[in-house]
Amino acid sequence: MTGVMGSSVPTPLYPLYQARLHLPSFTTTAIFFAYVVGVLSALLIGGRLADRVRDRRKLMLPALGMVAMGAVLLALAQGLGMLLAGRLLAGMGTGTLTGAANAALLDLEPPQHKQRAALFGTAAFTLGSILGPILSGLALQSGFYPLVAPFLVIVSITLAAGYGLWRQPLRRAATPAQTSPSHAAHAAPRALPARRVAQLMLLSCISLSIVWGVGSSLMAMGPSLGEKLLHIHDYALSGYASSLLAACAGAAQFFSQRAASSSAFRYGNMVFATGLACAIASLLLTQAWLMGVAVLITGLGFGAAFIGAAGIVNQIAPPQRRGLMVSLFYIAGYIGNAWPMLLGIITDHIGPMTAAMTLLVTAIAASVCFVAVSRTLLPARA
Repeated sequence: MTGVMGSSVPTPLYPLYQARLHLPSFTTTAIFFAYVVGVLSALLIGGRLADRVRDRRKLMLPALGMVAMGAVLLALAQGLGMLLAGRLLAGMGTGTLTGAANAALLDLEPPQHKQRAALFGTAAFTLGSILGPILSGLALQSGFYPLVAPFLVIVSITLAAGYGLWRQPLRRAATPAQTSPSHAAHAAPRALPARRVAQLMLLSCISLSIVWGVGSSLMAMGPSLGEKLLHIHDYALSGYASSLLAACAGAAQFFSQRAASSSAFRYGNMVFATGLACAIASLLLTQAWLMGVAVLITGLGFGAAFIGAAGIVNQIAPPQRRGLMVSLFYIAGYIGNAWPMLLGIITDHIGPMTAAMTLLVTAIAASVCFVAVSRTLLPARA
């Protein structure tokens, strides 16, 4: 939660950086993407280490330190270089935490409760995504050092979390090999063919990439596009839209936890596409209130599709490859964060309306395809 909170804090602040440093839209999104580069580099290494290190705190504590150092650099930033370095460090810390902490959650849960581990992991992401923009939005509206104070709060929370993690060892739950043969036979799911595992993994990864691409575009360019297309001049208000998206996603995750992963995946993608269609209507009619409705509906679909995909990966992942597959899953999500870079280029050369419509229409078409493919690969009660 702390790592994701640190990543989402700058959401309402990008227009300020853009104005202060006289940056084009593409360069502004490059600040956002520096975080993604850090996450991806950490996930590519940390995914394998998470399965080899017995005490996962050996990865998680240095990762929290990188998150704190990134926040310090952002608080002190006076130019583009420090902004990029701060976001890169924050990304490396969050990427390392993603593989290690999610694998630790799976370790702490009995085999029959893997879905609950997925819920805890996605809930942590959701809470961080909600609190980050709210923190910086409040600093913006109060005028209390908006480019400094939010990052100092992140440093404080990171130090507290690190201290608690250092004091509390992580004890793993019994694995199927440690349980009685009869219990293991009852708890362990039937192994799927390798080809089906690969197909389900690919479907889950691409779906996560699309939904995160929409969410990251809202964080990186939402305030700017809101000002240009819907005449919303309060950057904090636009930033709160990403918090609303995350809050609705969290609610959907909570209500979807008892549903089959296949069902959550399907109805999540259908609701997600419906919300994006409302967003298109909002832009065409220039109605800001309708965009609020669109964000709410999209968030509900986002959360259900997210937990459905995460549940699928947790169910198909062999124990000896769990950390790697979880990391690959989140790598796919962070690759989707390249969307804002493309939108920045389109905005600079063609215009913001074309950029927004490109994102929305592509995501709707992809979600419809996911639903169709899942009906072939996933049984109704998987």
